[in-house]
Amino acid sequence: MSTYSEIAQRRRAVLDELEGLERIRRGSVVEQYFTSPTRDGRRIQRGPYALYTLKRRGRTVSRRLRPDAVAVVREQIAAGRRFQELVRELMDLGEALSDQTVQSAVEKKTPSI
Repeated sequence: MSTYSEIAQRRRAVLDELEGLERIRRGSVVEQYFTSPTRDGRRIQRGPYALYTLKRRGRTVSRRLRPDAVAVVREQIAAGRRFQELVRELMDLGEALSDQTVQSAVEKKTPSI
């Protein structure tokens, strides 16, 4: 088990990393292809086209991306996922600090048999 000061130090490091995350985004980037007929009846596949998708109010929203924006949006999505990981860790650390604070005040109840 970690000490209070170790947990508090890790919490501060998580907060510092969170502070550094500025451009974050939810969603994902996928490749979209289209199949279209030619004049002679053959079908050709066109693409890939980069598509940014996310859920908003229960619906999927998509936008086509320019080729030069794909890398930037992927970095922002990665930063958004890191943000979510850090928030989960921050919650765990806060609970650990709270547990250590009240640990001495809480007594284990044993069943009376």
